[in-house]
Amino acid sequence: MKRQYSILLGRKIIHIIILLFFIKTYSQKDVEDDSIYKVSMEYINKGKDITVRKNNLLKAKNLIFSIENDSIKNKAIYKLSTTYLNIKDSLNFRQINKLGISLAKKSNDSAILANHYWDLGWHYQRLKQKDSAYLFYDSSQKILKKTGRVLAAGNLLLRMAIIQKEVKDYTGSEVTTTDAIEIFENLNDSRGLYNCYNNLGVIFKNLEEYEKSLKYHNKALVYLKKIKEKGLMLKTKTLNNIGLVYRYQGKYNDAISNFEQALNYDSLYTKNPERYATLIDNLAYSKFLSNNTSELPELFFQALKIRDSLKNKSGIAVSKLHLAEYYLEKKDTIQSLKYVSEARIAALESKNTKQLLNSLLLSSKIDNENGTAYLNTYIHMNDSLIKRERTIRNKFARIRYETDQYITQNERLSLQNTWIVAISTAIIFFGFLIYVITQQRTRNKELEMEQQQQRANEEIYNLMIDQQDKIEEGRKREKERISLELHDGILGRLFGTRLSLGSLNAKDDDNSKKVREQYINELQSIEEEVRNISHELGLDNFDKTTSYSTMITNLLEEQSKITNFKYQIEEDDRIVWTDIPGHIKINIYRIIQESIQNINKYAQAENVILDFKKNDDHIILTIKDDGVGFDQDKRSSGIGLKNMKSRVTLLHGQFTINSIPGKGTSISVDVPMT
Repeated sequence: MKRQYSILLGRKIIHIIILLFFIKTYSQKDVEDDSIYKVSMEYINKGKDITVRKNNLLKAKNLIFSIENDSIKNKAIYKLSTTYLNIKDSLNFRQINKLGISLAKKSNDSAILANHYWDLGWHYQRLKQKDSAYLFYDSSQKILKKTGRVLAAGNLLLRMAIIQKEVKDYTGSEVTTTDAIEIFENLNDSRGLYNCYNNLGVIFKNLEEYEKSLKYHNKALVYLKKIKEKGLMLKTKTLNNIGLVYRYQGKYNDAISNFEQALNYDSLYTKNPERYATLIDNLAYSKFLSNNTSELPELFFQALKIRDSLKNKSGIAVSKLHLAEYYLEKKDTIQSLKYVSEARIAALESKNTKQLLNSLLLSSKIDNENGTAYLNTYIHMNDSLIKRERTIRNKFARIRYETDQYITQNERLSLQNTWIVAISTAIIFFGFLIYVITQQRTRNKELEMEQQQQRANEEIYNLMIDQQDKIEEGRKREKERISLELHDGILGRLFGTRLSLGSLNAKDDDNSKKVREQYINELQSIEEEVRNISHELGLDNFDKTTSYSTMITNLLEEQSKITNFKYQIEEDDRIVWTDIPGHIKINIYRIIQESIQNINKYAQAENVILDFKKNDDHIILTIKDDGVGFDQDKRSSGIGLKNMKSRVTLLHGQFTINSIPGKGTSISVDVPMT
């Protein structure tokens, strides 16, 4: 016994441990939340018109707020936040993004938290708030690395490096790009490596280290050969960058060669008109610098026309600056001033600080009258820009320092955490084991008590069965007694009285009248005796649910044999016949009895359905047949229908009959249960 107990205990411990670690239960609320999530996603993805889209997003937001499951709610809020970001609804995006970050932190959902930070970084990058964009990209990539999403982390590092390059933090950009390269090399990601080396090429061009720049651009071309998708489009980008390096070196023929090579790619104008315009403008400017003006200013105007059709304000500023330089070289001051002024306006509209500074510097050279004012504005703006870029670079440096410090601290704490986790796990495991053993012992005692209780209940049940058998036996004997009494007593007396009355039919003297009066009194006595026996049977037959249901079944079974109809009884489980008074059950029984007799006499039905339903405190009985039916307007109610209506009236109920010739008859009885 002890050995079996030990085996049982061991198995239960294993089962409990497995259940604790691997079983996840889903409540009804989880199913409802999942349904709400699906409906909200339909709203989020519905509608092309921006007004309709925003209304649908508002409906989705209201639904999402009713979700209780944190995991489902996190996913829904992230989808809603991203959608607001994509339609450039900054106000709602910030609101939902903030809520999403708070919920993700609360539920410790690192994946969703990283995605929210990424979106926030892209939002600020689109607003040209580069320091905020860098900060949130950095927060996202740290989480991505920690959770093993290294490819996404590499892509964010590249974005951060590009932002650093844009604020002239070239050293920081190089370091960040190198970190991204390490990730992409481990993943063998040619696309990521191409973008990294392209960024390094641009960095060293800006640092005027042109040979290094060309080296990295050529390395980018090596990885570009491994990219099947969009490879040719990317090559035109790299050829343009190489052409710019040659132009800065003063090697204008090499620059022109690279620009022309890129322009020769098939369908470049239709596939990427913006890049096509850039290449045309760079080709034109390189020719201008090399004093080759045979195709000028037509090439400048060609590029300007494309950029104008694309509403590319930044590109328009560049084109018009180049035209201003061209006309200044041609001594056409009026045209030069016109284009430099238009370039300045386009730069302001596009918030392109670099081109704005270039336009101010060029204006100071062209406009002798206002030259000093333009130059002073240029110097003031340039100093402010340098100061701002320095501030941003310092922020980036602090973030890098904090990141390095964070990594060092994590490495130091990691070992401590490992020991703490190991010791804590051991303590928890042994504590849990002791708890399970204690609980098992308590449970065994409870099982023993339950078994004892079960045995006691079985004994009580057996006694109740014996008692019920005795009651049923007594009931059977009583019915036999009443049957004998009816047969031997009442029938005998009726038979004798009938014969005696029959013999007096021909006599009309006083003595005969007196004898007939005695026999009439005898019939009244028999009537009273029948009433008493009927009352006894009524109380006996309608006190038990089982016997009442059986009586109805037996009634239909017997009646169906007369005309061979098929019957079906549908009973509402909520009806408890033992709670219903006997006089109600008797009247319902008589109504059924009368209806079935009418069906046998007139209906010629093949199928009969009895349906009991409970509605609040009422019983609703429906009796349907598929017989010949009758015209209710032409046929008056017979004695049977009148009796049924009378019984229902006595019970304070409602009686309804519907019949159509050829389509059967339906009787409905609605009576209160008390």
